[in-house]
Amino acid sequence: MTTTAAPQPSTVGLGGPVSASLEADLRSWVRRQGVVVWLDQAGHYGGFVDRLQALSDAGALPYEVRAFRGSHLALMMALDGVAAGTEKVPLVIYLPGFTEETVRQTPLFELYAAGVRYRKALDTLVTEAAAGRVRPDQIASFKAQPDMTLAGADAWLSALLDDAEGGIAAQLQAMKPTAVFDDLLTGGFVAGRISKLDDEDALWERFGVWVGLPDSWRDTTLPPSRPRAEDVAFVAASWALCVEYVDDLKRAPVSKHLARVADLPRPVVETCRTVAAHLRERHPGFYQRTADETEALLADEVDAARAEDLGKVDTFRFEEDKVLKAALAALDRAAYDLAAEWSDMRVDPKSTSTSFWLRDDPTRQSAWQLVRDAARLGQTIARAGERIGVGTSDGGGLEAAVSAYVERGVAVDQAHRQLEQRRMALLYPQLPEFETLRTRLDGMRRAWRVWADAWAREFNALCKAQGFLAGASQQQRMLFDQVVKPLTQEAGTTAYFVVDALRFEMGEELYRQMEGTPATTVLLKPRLAELPTVTEVGMNVLAPVEKNGRLHVSMASDTGRVQGFQTGEFRVSDPETRKRAMHDRVGGGTCPWLTLEEVVSRDSTSLKRSVAQARLVVVHSQEIDNAGEKGVGPAVFDHVMQKLRAAWHLLRDAGVRRFVFTSDHGFLLLEDSVASAQAHGRRIDPQRRHVFSPVAADHAGEVRVALADLGYEGVNGHLMFPETTAVFDTGRRSMSFVHGGNSLQERVIPVLTVVHRTAAGGSSVQYGIEAEASEGVAGMHCIEAKVEVLAQRSLDFGIPKDIELALRVPDAEGVQVELCQTRGKARIAGGVVVATVGERFELFFRLSGAVDARALIEIYHPSAVADVVPCVPDARFAVTATRAPVSPPSTPAAGIGAGNASWLEQLPESGVRQVFEHLAAHGTVTEDEAAVMLGGPRGLRRFALQFEAYAQKVPFGVRIDVVAGVKRYVREGSG
Repeated sequence: MTTTAAPQPSTVGLGGPVSASLEADLRSWVRRQGVVVWLDQAGHYGGFVDRLQALSDAGALPYEVRAFRGSHLALMMALDGVAAGTEKVPLVIYLPGFTEETVRQTPLFELYAAGVRYRKALDTLVTEAAAGRVRPDQIASFKAQPDMTLAGADAWLSALLDDAEGGIAAQLQAMKPTAVFDDLLTGGFVAGRISKLDDEDALWERFGVWVGLPDSWRDTTLPPSRPRAEDVAFVAASWALCVEYVDDLKRAPVSKHLARVADLPRPVVETCRTVAAHLRERHPGFYQRTADETEALLADEVDAARAEDLGKVDTFRFEEDKVLKAALAALDRAAYDLAAEWSDMRVDPKSTSTSFWLRDDPTRQSAWQLVRDAARLGQTIARAGERIGVGTSDGGGLEAAVSAYVERGVAVDQAHRQLEQRRMALLYPQLPEFETLRTRLDGMRRAWRVWADAWAREFNALCKAQGFLAGASQQQRMLFDQVVKPLTQEAGTTAYFVVDALRFEMGEELYRQMEGTPATTVLLKPRLAELPTVTEVGMNVLAPVEKNGRLHVSMASDTGRVQGFQTGEFRVSDPETRKRAMHDRVGGGTCPWLTLEEVVSRDSTSLKRSVAQARLVVVHSQEIDNAGEKGVGPAVFDHVMQKLRAAWHLLRDAGVRRFVFTSDHGFLLLEDSVASAQAHGRRIDPQRRHVFSPVAADHAGEVRVALADLGYEGVNGHLMFPETTAVFDTGRRSMSFVHGGNSLQERVIPVLTVVHRTAAGGSSVQYGIEAEASEGVAGMHCIEAKVEVLAQRSLDFGIPKDIELALRVPDAEGVQVELCQTRGKARIAGGVVVATVGERFELFFRLSGAVDARALIEIYHPSAVADVVPCVPDARFAVTATRAPVSPPSTPAAGIGAGNASWLEQLPESGVRQVFEHLAAHGTVTEDEAAVMLGGPRGLRRFALQFEAYAQKVPFGVRIDVVAGVKRYVREGSG
């Protein structure tokens, strides 16, 4: 059976527009609640209820109406059959003269308790009915009259609305405020009527109704000349912005211009907020000009504003400035939660309160991103606490300390690394509040160092008391036989990733990226790296070299360094001998040893052939450690993580279902300008974080362990470490990336196992990338790009909405790419750009390298999850030199000279190629010489018009000089 909704009763039948508004409100309540009990202590609505009941009896309302007329019994009898039963009948029960207290003393209380109470003050009703239909001052004037009645309110509002009928006024009344602003700003119908005085007056009247525009504000902001359409829009919009600002404010406004905002009805305030949001979205240029000019009129408000008083919406530019300064001050006083709250509102992609003033200002976005990462580091330090919290006399102390680090400390080190990565990519002098921001970030380095030193002291004290060697289940030397070998005994191939310097928090990040994989078991467990935490120890111990839990060490007599570990007939000391030891232990036809770069540069078909006869394939990565030792670790860490995920996907596509990811040791990230290093004997004795010594001597600020206590055989002596995160004074330059010591950051390594229960399914969708160069900002390059579906070979209901992208430089060695910011439908996360398929976005980035140059960039899909065709835009981008070359080249740099002419192919075959080839070889060409190459003056003029476009495609900069009246083109940069 179908039911037809009751028609809306006419305004006349109800008594007028105020009564109609009341009925609509009642109807909404009944629709949501079922039974509504209306308490009307003052008895304002008796006549209205009589009309309502008549309409209900005539079937004109979708609910029943019953009213108290002096007899409880009569009302109860009238309700018989309506309010009884288990199913609620839509019903309004009107109780004049009753309150919540007095109704309790009547037989109606049980019915009252079963329904929902409804009350509506006449003052409130008039405001709700009239707001947005007549001016706020007219509403206030009527409500100020004594003895207000519902009938009087209906007559008053009807008369005002009748006056507005006809002509432009009626047309405006039928339009939404946002539509009128669109019209005024785009030269529409209303804009064309501004010149007529009567129409202008009608428009001002309507803005007074919609946004409560007072005459005083119009007089303040309107130019003395005849107003244009944009002038009218400015006056109304500026007032709407003022209303939004005051409504968002947590205190009363200071400016006398804003005093009247508090008296505006709520619907008018909501209209102002809607108008402001609409202008920000649809007319950003007009909004920015309006906000800035309005701010200039509110100087006293700007002076008095405090960030704590401001709300969630930055209506005016000064609000954004105030909050940024306040957030930096909050970092200084360790108010990390407050700084995080402000920054999350501005840079969190899920936030609905992103500031308008950040949209087109990547430098301000960068500043806020750094503030947020700094605040997160502070928050994680606070949550982790100053102590590990494990006593030296507690049983199982080492394992308990590792558990505490995994549960609380890992988050601190991950936040610290991410802040350092962000600092390297984003902290440039063009940022607002640059000096203050840099000081705060330096302060966060010190805060992390204080925390890390405290945990290191406690961990070293625990090791000193209970021993430096953990139980067998957490020993690195037992990892191969306990984890890797059992997996290789199952059918198929197991991939064993041995990653130099992949510390635990990085493994945890990989775990979070992999754990949601369907039909897959992902486990992450910690182990303790062997001491000292250096590659020659840890990487060799990842092979099966232990015997009965002990290690036979080979030491170099001249340097005192570990050379490897003896196992059976040979010494394990390099990749070849590690591979031999692993292959001997697990068997199989082959045991491929591949570098990470080899894996990601091959396709799954090639990899499938390589692993076909193997029980174990080893993937070796040194990228993290190498980059750290070169001082560019934070710029590279995320790229290595991307490659690890890509290699995982490629090997899975090649048929590998079981994976183990682990590392030889972790590392510490210290500031380069760290306080003076810790002395230990002669500078040539120690390494940065440890010392081998034949003598059992204790030194202040150090801990010592006998090699025999570490289960080492074939060598005597002792290891000594700083008890904090300090480095030993070796006489060499300070390094920010160090390892070799006994801190939790260096010793706790990840053991990440991934077991797929089903084979990988191939993708039937191929994607492509469109990209072109756009205008850069504040030293950052910019490209505008979009990911699109190129082909879909079959129905695929699991097409991802987002695709990961990254940048690389295909034609120049040693150039680092720093992703800075995005604008549009993309975001930067984990060192990649996460772009929405089918949506355009802008990406801001920097290029740095050993020499100044101009390079192509390639946009590609780094994680091998989808089939994405890479894209190389035509334009070249400037590479900023970060360090001088060892010796200046005497010939043009690779990729620039005429001998390497691939870039010339992007230029027209006319004399344009000849001009730039001449520039590459000789460095300069005069205008007369260029004219000859280009075929005469006409060709020269065409060249001059297209010069900027040509210059973007060459691997060097070109400037135009005029010397002694002679114009010439001069090559800049390397060469």
